[in-house]
Amino acid sequence: MKKETRRERIGANVDSKSLFSGLFVGIVLGGGSALLSAPVSGHETRNFVKQYDLKTINHKLSRKGKSAVQEWQEAATEGFEAVDGLTQEMKKTYSRYKDEVEPEVEAIQQQVKEISDSITELNERIRKESE
Repeated sequence: MKKETRRERIGANVDSKSLFSGLFVGIVLGGGSALLSAPVSGHETRNFVKQYDLKTINHKLSRKGKSAVQEWQEAATEGFEAVDGLTQEMKKTYSRYKDEVEPEVEAIQQQVKEISDSITELNERIRKESE
């Protein structure tokens, strides 16, 4: 097991100090930026907050949440319907392939076999005649 050197321990402390100082500076700058870019004054913001009680806010959020859930359900239903439609089209295409193309493939395979047999027969005749 390697023993940690003093320099490595100092480096670890510097890294944690840098992290905490960076977080602190970020919080201070973020808070200052929020204060300077607020759309209304603090007094107006407090009055706005006083107008709404938690029940009203909770009711609005609940309504928006239910609306979002309903939209997701509709989107999911549309997605399932689209996949089902695609599946049906693929089944029709495969069925058409099976009905139209497979017999042709079988006929071509039969013709290839006949040609191959004919070539084999011709090769045997040629070999017998050359003997």
